[in-house]
Amino acid sequence: MATAKNGRSQQSSSPQRRLTRRGFLGTAAAAAPLLLAHGQALGYAANEQIQVAVVGVGGRGSGFVPDKGWSSVREQMGARIAALCDVNKNKAAESFSLQPDVPKFEDFRLMIDQLGSKLDAVVVATPDHNHAPPSAYALRAGLHVFCEKGLTRTIHEARTVATLAFEKKRATQMGNQAGYNVGVIENVWAGRLGEIQTIHMWGGGGAGPRKAPSGIHEVPDYLNWDLWLGPAALRPYHPEWMSHSMWRDFSCGHPGWWGAHLWATLFKTMKLETLWPIDQKPPAAGAKTIKVTAECCEVCDLTFPSSSIVHWDIPARMDMPPIRISWYAGGREAEKRRRDYLRELFSKHPQWGSVDDKRWGNWVGNLWVGTEGIMYTFGHGDTTVDMFPEDKFKNLDPPPQSLPRPLPGGFLRGWADGIKKGTPTMSGFNSFSGPFTEWYLLANIATQFPDKTLEFDPVTCRIVNHEQADQKIRPPYREGWKL
Repeated sequence: MATAKNGRSQQSSSPQRRLTRRGFLGTAAAAAPLLLAHGQALGYAANEQIQVAVVGVGGRGSGFVPDKGWSSVREQMGARIAALCDVNKNKAAESFSLQPDVPKFEDFRLMIDQLGSKLDAVVVATPDHNHAPPSAYALRAGLHVFCEKGLTRTIHEARTVATLAFEKKRATQMGNQAGYNVGVIENVWAGRLGEIQTIHMWGGGGAGPRKAPSGIHEVPDYLNWDLWLGPAALRPYHPEWMSHSMWRDFSCGHPGWWGAHLWATLFKTMKLETLWPIDQKPPAAGAKTIKVTAECCEVCDLTFPSSSIVHWDIPARMDMPPIRISWYAGGREAEKRRRDYLRELFSKHPQWGSVDDKRWGNWVGNLWVGTEGIMYTFGHGDTTVDMFPEDKFKNLDPPPQSLPRPLPGGFLRGWADGIKKGTPTMSGFNSFSGPFTEWYLLANIATQFPDKTLEFDPVTCRIVNHEQADQKIRPPYREGWKL
């Protein structure tokens, strides 16, 4: 594919029932507050296909290409692929071959500029550092957007795409498929665990200290290196950079990859999103800061530490008291500290279980500690749920319903209905996934300033007590790129 002089590529062509402790969880996704105003549905005919372009089809995005992945664009959305875009011709080759008759591009900007009037929506499935630019560009062009998790690499990017989603009144969704579990949320809200005192999360760490790759390597002829870098700082090509998940410049790390699945339920349950301005309206109680503190086995400027512990101290909100949420990442000291905590907990409450239970050896999980019991959750949207003491929580009646039930047919169906009908989406950028992303990305900033308690104001989107940490919220974009 040729490259134009301006640096952009040219086109190459239910009744209620009794529930067990596992069965109470219900379905694991709930609709977020309405994104499109009433009466603003776009008037699609019932059988009219949504015209979708996919940016990044060599990896995760290949699942959106019919006959290769889920075939869900057709089956869940009633949509057709109208364009494909990827900067790596080798990785994209199979997806491109499955859609021989649609236009192919290297540069999402050129694709939207040329085809915008023929498109309805854009799917973004690139590496994390290139999530925000095409999402923002598509929203500004009036297109609906689905963006894979983690939604953005930086907090400022998350705030920007959330604001654009609200201003443009477009249907948006982050790809944390199962969203949050309404059954878990409603059981906690019903007081079955008493008052939630702390939540402990554990999961994978990072690559540990690494030096920047060195040596001279020619850019492969199948890769547009400049477009792959996108807004990241310019650097010589090296194949090690392509392992993008380990590098801070290109990745959200574990919070954006697994945390986007594993932490959404607790974020919604504890009403954390109410600390953020939703629909551009500040919280009724005024500004409150979230404090975040990290303990690290090492400081890694380029990568993520192999082991760390991050604490979020959350202020009171709505009817919820303050709470500490802790994440134990990786092994070594983090694993030891988590096991020590479990031993102390179960020694005080032997009826809650044993530290030797195999659940506590799982590589990821969430432990909710309440005054009346504890709960373990795990999986996409917390689909595995155990409550202790076990005898107390057997055969529970469903709690009162206080959240909308998810639409049948999968997470893409909800986005399609948002496009066609203006109905709520599960993880809309402004109503849920934007604030959620800002919250979990605080962990990545905190691990760069260990043992410093950073105070984040979710209304102004600033770290108010540490100038250097605040700069990490909005790192500069490379010349020629803008958000």
